[in-house]
Amino acid sequence: MWHGLHLGSGFRVELEYSQRLRVSGAVIGLNDDFDLTSPLARFLELNMALIDQRHHGIETEMCNYRRHNRRACRWKTRVLTYQFLTNVYDKPQEADELARGAVKFECDDRVCQLILRSEAAIAASYQRFGAVSKSEAATWWYIFWVLFSLQNKYS
Repeated sequence: MWHGLHLGSGFRVELEYSQRLRVSGAVIGLNDDFDLTSPLARFLELNMALIDQRHHGIETEMCNYRRHNRRACRWKTRVLTYQFLTNVYDKPQEADELARGAVKFECDDRVCQLILRSEAAIAASYQRFGAVSKSEAATWWYIFWVLFSLQNKYS
């Protein structure tokens, strides 16, 4: 929901005539592919005044939604770059390499300081990654071990 407007992906059209009477969009010719069928075209034509009344408000809210998300993305990029994520998850590396890269590419000093203070944890994670990546059996054993540990922890 965004300011009272449902923007979720995917939807099913229902027409509500009263609290007791609801019908699917098929009644007005709406199909799964949202083709412009004759019954749908007729329905839209009959309701053109209502559509015109709401259309401008919906477009305005969509613009506000996009503006809000662009602002949020710019703010997030100033805190943590996308390059950081690709360096950490796509190209695992030693703690000192990761720290050098972070200091070089990251704008936010908090991120750099956190990485520098966490070198021991990063080194341990990289070492674990190396051990787990040696073979498929090691990978599966690790997954099994983690799931078993979590199950016992929360049982």
